[in-house]
Parts: sequence; structure tokens; C-alpha cells
Amino acid sequence: MAPYFPPPDLHEALQKHCEKVKRTRLTVLFRRGQAPFGMFLVIAGAVRLDFGVDVSNALNNIYGPGALVGLPATITGRNYSMTATVTDDAELGFLSCQTVKSLLREQPEICQQLLKVISAKIADTDRVILRKRGVPETELGVA
Repeated sequence: MAPYFPPPDLHEALQKHCEKVKRTRLTVLFRRGQAPFGMFLVIAGAVRLDFGVDVSNALNNIYGPGALVGLPATITGRNYSMTATVTDDAELGFLSCQTVKSLLREQPEICQQLLKVISAKIADTDRVILRKRGVPETELGVA
């Protein structure tokens, strides 16, 4: 499953605007259903995303350095759709919702890049769900 990895130039731009935080193993960054407050860029360590429902077990995954965690909720303002838990002591870059909104207003090209990251993740999620439902690879229709 493709993680939320931004291209190098976007990664660099986000890292310049984030607050660096360290979190220990088993720290919950946010919970499924919680109102969004921001997103995290994994700099070191790892974070597990858990969707909390049986059909999504195949979607649960652990993400390491370079991954974005909490991106969709931060951009849309909708509640987090998963629980994010630190699995290995981690150094993270935190960007609040307000910081992300300001960044998107000031640098619209970042908005395009983040939308590409989200689009790739949605396409990958669709593939995982259809496979789980037994749809043959040749009929997935998701490029």
C-alpha cells in the first residue's frame, strides 16, 4: 500500500514550516473520529494507522520516515478516519491546521502537490478494498 509520501520538494517545504516534536512508542497522536488539529510528517521512527473496522484491516499499515499522517482530515476539516499510534520512538514534524491553511494560501503549488498525494492514496485504498472483496486484478479499473 502506498504511504502518504510527498515528493522531495514538498517534503522540504513542509519541514521548513513544521514544529519538531518527539513522541515515544505507544503514544496516540490522534484517534479515529476526533476533530482534526493538524498533521504529522514522520522524520524518524514509525507510526501505525488503524482504521478500526474489519473491512479495513488490509488498510492498516505502519509508516516510516517521509510519510504524512493526518493529511486528509487536516485539509478537509473532517474528523480523522483512523487512529495514529507511534510504534517506534519518533521524531515528527507537526503542522497545525492553521499552519497548513496559511501555507496553502501563500504557496498554492503546495496545494496541488498535496492533492496529488491524497489522490494516489485514494486510488491505492480503492485497489485494496476491491481486492479484499475478491475483484480480480484485471477488473480493478484503478490506474
